[in-house]
Amino acid sequence: MKHLLKYIFLLITICVIVTPVEAKKKQKKSQKSAISKKKTAKKKNKTTAIKPKQVNTEKVNLKELLNETTVTVAPTKSDSVPEKVVTILSAFKPQLKNVAKIGFVNATANVDTTAVYLNYQVPSQNLSFEYRPISLVPRAIVHDSVVSLTNITNLKIGFGNYSHQYAQLGINTLDKWKNTHSITLFDEASTGTDHHLQIIREIGAKYIGDQYINKYNNIQTQLFYNHSQRYRFGLVPDASKLPESNYEHNFEHMGASFALLNTKVKQRLFNIHPIAKFEQFQGIIDATNTWYEINNPMYFQFKNKIKFNLDISYSFNQYNPTGIIHQKNTILRGDPAISIEKWGTIIKAGASPVWVNKDNYQFYPNVHLQKKLTDTNYLVKTGWTTLFDNTQYTSLAIQNPWVMPVADMKITSNEKKYITIEVSAGKRLDYSIGVSINEYKNLPFFNRILGTDVNTFGLKYQAIFEKRASTLELDAKLRYQFSDKLLFVNTLNYKQFNLIKDNAKPWGILPLEVNSSFNWLPNKKWIIEASAVYWTGAAQFESNNKAYDLKNFFVLNAGFTFKLSSAWSVWAKGENLLDKPYERWAYYPSLGAQITGGIIYSFRK
Repeated sequence: MKHLLKYIFLLITICVIVTPVEAKKKQKKSQKSAISKKKTAKKKNKTTAIKPKQVNTEKVNLKELLNETTVTVAPTKSDSVPEKVVTILSAFKPQLKNVAKIGFVNATANVDTTAVYLNYQVPSQNLSFEYRPISLVPRAIVHDSVVSLTNITNLKIGFGNYSHQYAQLGINTLDKWKNTHSITLFDEASTGTDHHLQIIREIGAKYIGDQYINKYNNIQTQLFYNHSQRYRFGLVPDASKLPESNYEHNFEHMGASFALLNTKVKQRLFNIHPIAKFEQFQGIIDATNTWYEINNPMYFQFKNKIKFNLDISYSFNQYNPTGIIHQKNTILRGDPAISIEKWGTIIKAGASPVWVNKDNYQFYPNVHLQKKLTDTNYLVKTGWTTLFDNTQYTSLAIQNPWVMPVADMKITSNEKKYITIEVSAGKRLDYSIGVSINEYKNLPFFNRILGTDVNTFGLKYQAIFEKRASTLELDAKLRYQFSDKLLFVNTLNYKQFNLIKDNAKPWGILPLEVNSSFNWLPNKKWIIEASAVYWTGAAQFESNNKAYDLKNFFVLNAGFTFKLSSAWSVWAKGENLLDKPYERWAYYPSLGAQITGGIIYSFRK
């Protein structure tokens, strides 16, 4: 019995080993026969169609049927240019089967094994198609200056005529928590040749940072300090021997701002972006100004593109014209509104309750409509709103650097009705034009102070608050950008006063101002910049109480930077290249053509 089991086991083992070998031999023979059949089929005429194999309809494999479908292209016999004929032979033909049941038994299906030939006349031009890709225009990527220049330090030094000296140190770094920091220190000074008191010096520092709290929230911080040193040289004889302290007109300005940003705005129902600002200003004769503002834009964003705004802002300004007198101005404002976006239109309707100095309460409309015209590149914006400015000694000194402290600081308001049309004329050109009707209250004008000893103390200016003024203003902008190589921007502002209640003319206000800027990067080494400004002269007082307009002027500036290596660059800048001194403020002429050049040294960590 044991020997019988051994023989059976040996027989099974031999069968298992021999069976795969025989299968492989049969497979090789079938492959050789298939190859030989294909070679013989190629020798036949192309017009001959291959008949399908008979298929057992009881067990049909769809993949095998699809693989057996053949398509042949055969030229027709003609004396003219032959056309292409496509012969489609299908091995699977739909059948109408008798599915009637007799005695609950399925009827036998009739099998149709005849081949069906279909001939299609295909034009030769449709046998091949050319792929024509659409034109691609590269768009400029606007990089953040802090992020793109991380861990880089730049030292910029330059000298020019009028004893012009310029130095700037810039540090951009990225810490281990991926927070960006940018620090800039600068010192600039120049001295005029026509007057020994025509001296200007600016010293300042600025910090910009972006600190991440978590994955979706970050705080943007800005700190700055600026010291301005100059002298009131207007109408002062150059031969004056009086001490320079009589004409000193120095300012110190510092401030900070903090903004909370959230990058997950679209996924949140309630969004809030608080912004806090603080500024401290010190002028002449110990006049100071402390100002801070809290702006809190917040809104509910619903899925059906309906937004409910609950914006709130508060501004506080403490102005001290002397060491004894103190004046405080406050503005508390709310902007509740509903915004709906439907059919390419944005409609915002709301109201703005405003409390000025706690006692004065006013209620103003806040309406905005934005519509994109159908099948055009025109975007129309119109609205009615009221703007408030808690006027500071700081803002007055920025507009007119020769202004003296005012006795009574006013809050300026502007009720504005506007309409603007924005046009996108292609992928590179955008322009817009807008018209607005403005009703100002306490708008500051600037005029010279008469009756003072100009030779001893220099020419001084004062701020005059106009109780009521009505203007028609035109604003236009044109912007052309070609990739990241070329940028051309133009702005225009025209202001026409239709009503002035107290003053004869809008003293010190420019009727027309046109600004243009040009930036060009021809290659990786060159950076070319240019700018132009055109102003029409503002109205001023003469010493005999007669009004006149200052002359119109045109200022052209240009400059370049050339990269010598990865660390060294040279730069040059020309200001007022037409060499025509102008007067923004009467009897305070600017310098002539000023050329400055220097080097830039950059290094990385």
